[in-house]
Amino acid sequence: MVKFEEIGWNGFLIRVPEEMHLTRQGGDANKGTFIIESEDSLIEFYWNPIPKRQMPLLSIVDQITDRIEKEVKKKKLKFTTKRSDTIINDHKAIYLLLNYGVEERYYVWQCPESNRIIAVRLAFKTYGERERNIIKQLMGTIKCHMDGDNVWSLMKVRFEAPKSFLLRSAEFSVGRSHIELAESKISMLEDFGRMIYVCYFPLANIRFKDTYNNPEKWFDNVYLKDFTRILRKRKVNFKFKDKVEIMGHEAIIKQAEMTSGLFTRTSGLCSAAFWYCPETNRMYFAALNTHVSKPVILKRRIERTEHERLFDRILESFQCH
Repeated sequence: MVKFEEIGWNGFLIRVPEEMHLTRQGGDANKGTFIIESEDSLIEFYWNPIPKRQMPLLSIVDQITDRIEKEVKKKKLKFTTKRSDTIINDHKAIYLLLNYGVEERYYVWQCPESNRIIAVRLAFKTYGERERNIIKQLMGTIKCHMDGDNVWSLMKVRFEAPKSFLLRSAEFSVGRSHIELAESKISMLEDFGRMIYVCYFPLANIRFKDTYNNPEKWFDNVYLKDFTRILRKRKVNFKFKDKVEIMGHEAIIKQAEMTSGLFTRTSGLCSAAFWYCPETNRMYFAALNTHVSKPVILKRRIERTEHERLFDRILESFQCH
């Protein structure tokens, strides 16, 4: 029996077999791609903004078909196609089966709620009942737009963030993984921005054997310098603020206020939470950084209550195991 797990990425929420993993990704919620793979299957998502001058869905499908057919003709292979109409997440969609020695399946649709043209490509080494069940689960339960915040869910990490936060960077490696989301509003006299930074470290009881049971000591002695560099600061003075519970774990909350610049002054407020999760044996770190920059003659003010309310919202949505 196939076991499925949730992946939330760039405004999508899907269910895929637990042996499949995100291997490549790029772009953000407006335009991008990601690929999920296992040893015998591949699922690729890619999307672009819906143009102001909208294109019929059939024309988009024709573009995909023509591009692949040109490549196939170069290899002198036989090429056949089949099309049918379907529904994906309440949107009219086209199902496309391409055969050129191997079979590839595409689902193509437009999502007005997220303003995206979306295509999903599925390729399997063999195709039988198991693969049909995978497609049924994936395409039957997919969400291509959210009613509330976007869900970010991967590698046993899950949290929610406002849609205005776009993916800036992500890395998943053996020693350390992170997701960085950013929101910015720039005008002639003001540069306002916020960053959500989530990071975790596996094998915590081995890598941080002297500090993993004391998250505050771990942050001060091990991770503070690294995070200061991420903030692009020389020195940041974090002060203890509170303790909260996240999925049964005690998390330490620290906060820092920052000021920098000569002619253009920048004020910043950063809240950070960190804790140890014995179920996954990981150290977790989550932060929200808010900054506002203005010419030195103008007043700068960060809405502290709004900042702290958003940070609490992110932590309340967090699942670490």
